[in-house]
Amino acid sequence: MAKKISFAFSCILLIIPVLLFSSPVDELCKKYIQQWRLFYPSSALAFGDKESAFACEDFSQSAVNQWLRFNRSIAGNLDKLGSFQLLSKDDRIDARLLKRQVLSEIEKFEKGKLHQLSPSFYAETISQALTHLIARRDLDAAQTLKAVTNRLKAISTLCLTAQHQLKNGSPFNSQSALENLRMTGDFYEKDLPRTASIQKWVQPPGEKDFAGQCKKTADRIRALSTFIQEKIIPRMTLGDTLGEENYTRQLCIYTGSDLTPERLEEMALNEIDTVRRMMEKASFLYWEEQNPGKEHQGELRQVLNEALKAMEEHRVETQAEFLTLFKQLIDESEQFTREKKLATLPGSRTLYTDLSPAHFSGAAVGGVYPAGPFNPGADTLFYLPTVPDSESKEVKEGFYRSFNNHFNRMIITHEIYPGHYLQSKIASVNPRLVRSLFGDDLYVEGWASLCEQITLEAGWDKGDKLTYLAHLRKRLENAVRAYASVQVHCNGWNREKLTRFAVERGLLAPQFAINLWDRVMSSPMQITSYFLGFRAFSELLEEQQRQEGKSFSMQEFCDRILQAGAVPISELR
Repeated sequence: MAKKISFAFSCILLIIPVLLFSSPVDELCKKYIQQWRLFYPSSALAFGDKESAFACEDFSQSAVNQWLRFNRSIAGNLDKLGSFQLLSKDDRIDARLLKRQVLSEIEKFEKGKLHQLSPSFYAETISQALTHLIARRDLDAAQTLKAVTNRLKAISTLCLTAQHQLKNGSPFNSQSALENLRMTGDFYEKDLPRTASIQKWVQPPGEKDFAGQCKKTADRIRALSTFIQEKIIPRMTLGDTLGEENYTRQLCIYTGSDLTPERLEEMALNEIDTVRRMMEKASFLYWEEQNPGKEHQGELRQVLNEALKAMEEHRVETQAEFLTLFKQLIDESEQFTREKKLATLPGSRTLYTDLSPAHFSGAAVGGVYPAGPFNPGADTLFYLPTVPDSESKEVKEGFYRSFNNHFNRMIITHEIYPGHYLQSKIASVNPRLVRSLFGDDLYVEGWASLCEQITLEAGWDKGDKLTYLAHLRKRLENAVRAYASVQVHCNGWNREKLTRFAVERGLLAPQFAINLWDRVMSSPMQITSYFLGFRAFSELLEEQQRQEGKSFSMQEFCDRILQAGAVPISELR
């Protein structure tokens, strides 16, 4: 008995240090997250941090200088750790994610000087300052009103800061900022006071005062817009593209590797040619299915065009039908993921789905907005891109042809089950917060893209050949995005050349061909993550299937990936 007690006591002694003392990497991560919440309160609020609701961003030169000094100090502390390979697996992963985050911030403010050279940097912050306050119900009515009022005042201050600090700009960035600010100013003055949720918070006789505050903020936004139009645009000297040197440096930081633009271009072009051949083959199989016993006399490209046209014919035509379709697809994808045992699903679904609301004017117009690690139980917001029913027939047809029913079936596996929603839901309870807040984009988009392939191979949509063709079209678009990113920023492609390539060789749907230039200009690194991430994940899946043979379990494979969190793509194995 004495020996047993002694052994048990010795085990406790071994556990106590683990409970009481965290590693140097863990301490650096906690320290960084604490300061990050203060510098980016809107981002912290988006991840569920309620206290951040009452503050707003301060991008004054003194605040930026302080943030830069802090990031440099964290970078120095990470360097003192020596080789990350000597760290434990979890510490190594977190150290790599933290270092990438720190280098990205230094790139943003020290080299890029966004607070001095990017009107859109301010416009995007202003346009999204109230998004999560209005959409979520994390605070009670009084708290929400206080938070909204605080942020309206802070936005006015931020507008003045922008006017004081902006020194230059580029054509695309500045024009995008003007359009963003115009829509945001109109929303704050005209729509915000009449928003249903706002009317619940503001009780008479406070309505007039609140409307006055909204107008005052809108006037400040318009003053900033005028400043950009009159003082920045006439004398701006910056170009729209990064140039090869800047692009190469940012690509290394973003991917956490030594990947060069030349190698990325080569890989993407090979993928484009490969997927084009796969689409031609899939189209021919569809034609044979529709015309049994007949022989097609045309070229493969003609067969492909006919199949794409048939795919686009299957579509809805109104906002109400679009929303109903997606809600139905969410139910189907959840049931399919569970029945096919593709991944272990958490408890009840916490997902709010709707068309993109008015306050998204000037901001992102669709996508998944995770609840985040500070409030894992809150709803994930899933906003659908939308086009008003009042739009012209031509615009609506282009939109719904692009978002046809087969394409939407692939979107849902990418965005919800077993894609982004499931991944972010599991990530929100991962104790390693760095992986939720600063997760690897190649992992995040690569996982969601892999989910399209996984679900199709499991029988999603009963093997419909047009749905498979929609997946291949999405896969082709991902490669086109990566290829276009290099061509525009390193090789001087203009909008006309890019659009022609996207339509003729990339076979992009109308809506996405129109939007590609904006994506390439505003998110040159992020649009590479779909292709690079999918490439890494598909190689890993093939490798595991070969190694494990008949014992391979898709559920175990997916669960291991999801439980790890958004780790650097090279750490997956």
